[in-house]
Amino acid sequence: MPKRRTVRLDVAGARARLKEAQLHLAAAELLDLGAPAENKVAGSNAILAGTAAADAICGLVLGKRSAGDDHADAEGLLRRATHPSTKAAGKTPVQYGTDAISASDASDLVAWALDIVREAEARDR
Repeated sequence: MPKRRTVRLDVAGARARLKEAQLHLAAAELLDLGAPAENKVAGSNAILAGTAAADAICGLVLGKRSAGDDHADAEGLLRRATHPSTKAAGKTPVQYGTDAISASDASDLVAWALDIVREAEARDR
């Protein structure tokens, strides 16, 4: 069983991750969904946005972020920081797989990323 790993993340680091989340989300929202490449790139950017926003939330609330390879650990840490769920489990097939994703799936990922980025922004106030 892999050891759970976290690293310290101060407010400045959390804000840097939030900025990255906002930029990945902006990139995801720029794409016209429909074609396989655009769907996959939008979905990948949405996942990167959500991951960065999750780090920001954990840093702002707990002062640390997940640094391990197990996405379940990151989800557990995020739940402890009060956000109900993540899409980290979808990261591997969307970002590293060769199969296309649908425009609907990409749109769902972008909507999820928007939600978690907004949550991180609210926690930074």
